[in-house]
Amino acid sequence: MADPLSWFTRTGKRGRSEMDRRVFLAALGTIVVVALVAALYLVLVSNTAAQGRHIQQLQLELSRIRRENEQLEVEIAREASIERLWKRAVELGFEFLPVEMVEFVRAAGE
Repeated sequence: MADPLSWFTRTGKRGRSEMDRRVFLAALGTIVVVALVAALYLVLVSNTAAQGRHIQQLQLELSRIRRENEQLEVEIAREASIERLWKRAVELGFEFLPVEMVEFVRAAGE
C-alpha cells in the first residue's frame, strides 16, 4: 500500500507548481501591460513634441510674413505719395495744364 503522506507531498508540490506558474503568468501579463502603456505614452509624447515644433515653425513664419507685410505697406505708402505720383506722371509724359485749358464734358444722364 502506498504511503498517504507521499500522495499529499506530491499533490502539494503539484499545487505549488501551478501556483508558481500562475504567479509567473500574472507577472508576465503585468509587465506586458506596463510595457504597452509605456510605449503608448512615448508615442503620445513624441507626437506632442512634433506638433509643438510644427507650431513653433508656423509662428516663426507668421512673424516673418507680418514683417514683410509691414515693409510692403511702407513701400505702398511711399509709392502712393502725391510727390511720387507727380514725378511718375512727368516721367510718363503727362503735362500739368491750367484749369482754363481743360474742357469738362457732361454725361448724358446728368
